[in-house]
Amino acid sequence: MMPDTESEMRIVFYISGHGYGHAVRDIEIVKALLKRQPDSEIHFRTGAPRWLFLPLLTPRVHYHRCELDFGVRQKNSFSADKENTLAGYAELLRNKEQLVAAEVKFLQTCQPDVIISDITPLAFDAAAAFGKKAVAVGNFSWDWIYSDYLEQLPQYEFVVRDIKASYAKAERLYRIPFYGDMSAFPNIEDVPLIGRRASLPADVVRKRIGIPHNSSQKLLLLGLRTADLQDVNWRKIETLRGVAFVAMSRDIQLQNCLHIEEGELPFEDVVNACDAVLSKPGYSMVAEVIVNRTPIVYVPRQDFVEDSHLIKGLQKYAVCEELSQTKYYAGEWQGVFERLFSKPHLWPEMAANGAEVVARKILGITDETSD
Repeated sequence: MMPDTESEMRIVFYISGHGYGHAVRDIEIVKALLKRQPDSEIHFRTGAPRWLFLPLLTPRVHYHRCELDFGVRQKNSFSADKENTLAGYAELLRNKEQLVAAEVKFLQTCQPDVIISDITPLAFDAAAAFGKKAVAVGNFSWDWIYSDYLEQLPQYEFVVRDIKASYAKAERLYRIPFYGDMSAFPNIEDVPLIGRRASLPADVVRKRIGIPHNSSQKLLLLGLRTADLQDVNWRKIETLRGVAFVAMSRDIQLQNCLHIEEGELPFEDVVNACDAVLSKPGYSMVAEVIVNRTPIVYVPRQDFVEDSHLIKGLQKYAVCEELSQTKYYAGEWQGVFERLFSKPHLWPEMAANGAEVVARKILGITDETSD
């Protein structure tokens, strides 16, 4: 029997602070949970920025800054700083006992019914020490990501070994599509894609951005950070024909670019309103272009083993084209945009109700523990 929708549920959700992808998909899960149990008490424990969670925060939904997992350290979106990453995680492990003890104290204070992690390893140690196994959500795990670094840095093998031991304590993993090796988890259940679907009509968003109703230009969203755009040949970009850009930062000074302040409009609404996106193939971007059926030009990354899985997902379920890093920085974008826009818009069906599915499963866990 499912729990009564009026009953109170307490959840602690540990979320990796790496990028925004973990946080935004987990926010969708929490939204689905709150639809079913609006009186639930939720505690986010994460290094991701607070502003991402602001629309959800209430006297019963709390944000706690907590860096137990920083993911991959990098100077820009296209390459990883492998040694700094592994050295940083090794430093976390030197303080592991104290970090876990602090989390146990927190868990004792709020007494959660369910503990979830995406996909912070120490969360599983804390949950086990508290006396309740945590569940995981994700499409990759840090042991798999870091294992790829060991060929160059074998002295950090102990880091990967420790992470695997943490994941082995999980009750189960809800595995999202486009996944890598997640064999460190003892019990795995596959769930559909989790992605944010636009809620505002495209014409409303375009009007707010400032696009003339009769514009014949293709609208391209620059789904990249300012640091990723610094070395681009902007003179060439400003001569591109038939396109205008949308950026989420005013630091990008392009003549043919409109700017939106971060948080001014939901990102998924901007994705949906644009004719295409230029981005790295990170999970959240891949999920959102598929869910909103927006074509994408993607720039492959170095040192990110998950890229091959995400790119395969794009090639199977999206309208996409690849732009090499060399051509990206040289500003040689015209040809790839022309190829993209000449393609037929064929979008194979893919289930994207993963947030609702995970929410139902979590409610089922709560029901089991209350029997």
